[in-house]
Amino acid sequence: MSALRVTLLHGLAGSTRLWDRCRAEAPEGVRMTAADIDWPFDGTARPGLPGDPARLVGHVARGTRAQVVVAHSFAANALLEHLLSPDASSLSAAVLVSPFYRPRPQEFDWETISYYFNQFHLILEEGLHVSAGGRLDPAVRHAMALRVRETIGPYGWMDFFGAYLRTPALPLHRIRLPVLIVTGRDDRAAPESDARNLARALPTARLDVLPSCGHFPMAERARSFTRLLGDFLAALPAPSDRSAGAPPADAPLEMT
Repeated sequence: MSALRVTLLHGLAGSTRLWDRCRAEAPEGVRMTAADIDWPFDGTARPGLPGDPARLVGHVARGTRAQVVVAHSFAANALLEHLLSPDASSLSAAVLVSPFYRPRPQEFDWETISYYFNQFHLILEEGLHVSAGGRLDPAVRHAMALRVRETIGPYGWMDFFGAYLRTPALPLHRIRLPVLIVTGRDDRAAPESDARNLARALPTARLDVLPSCGHFPMAERARSFTRLLGDFLAALPAPSDRSAGAPPADAPLEMT
C-alpha cells in the first residue's frame, strides 16, 4: 500500500522548522513534506492572479502530489479558499491550524482593524520565540520581528487581512471532504472563537482545542498536535495512487 502523502504549509512569516517535531513523529504509512512557500509581498497577490495565495497553495499541493494538506495561520485561510476550487479535487482531507474566520461581515469593525494592524509585530515575535525554542533575547526578538514586519510590508499585511475579511462570504457548505481544525486556547492572533465558528460552518469538520497553547500548536504542543493529526489521518480511507499534475516550471518549490 502506498504511503499517504501529507504536505505541511507554514504561514506568512513561518518556516519549515515549525514542523520538525511533527515530521519526526510521523505515523507509520504517512509521508510528510514541509514546503517552504515564498509568499508574495509585492502587491501581486490578488484573487485570480498568479500570486493569489489560494492558487499558490494549489500549486504546492500539485507539486508535492499531496493527498492531505496541513496549513497554518495565513496558509490555512489560503487552503480554505483553495478547497472551494475544482483544483482541490485531488485532496482527500485538509487540516487547518490556527485559522482566521468570522461568520458575519458585521464582526469586523475599526477595533478589529486596529488590533491586527498595531499588534502584528507581536504575532511575529511569538513565532520567532517558538521557532528559536525560547532562546532569543527579548530585545533581539523584538528587533527581528520588526524587520520581518518590514519584509512583509503593507501589501503582505493587506493580503492577510483581505483573506480574513473574505471569510464571511465563503460558501463553506460546498466543502465536503474531512477537515480537522486545531487551535490553541490562548491564541491571541486567531482566537479560539474563530476556530469554533469555522467548525460550525463546515459540514464535515472536527475541532480540537489545545489548552495552554498559543498560535503555534505544532511547535508549542507538538506531541499532542501530532497525536491529533495521526488519529485524524488514521481514520481516513486508504490512500489511492492517483497523483496530481506537476508544478509549472516558473515556480520552483523548496521541500524538506
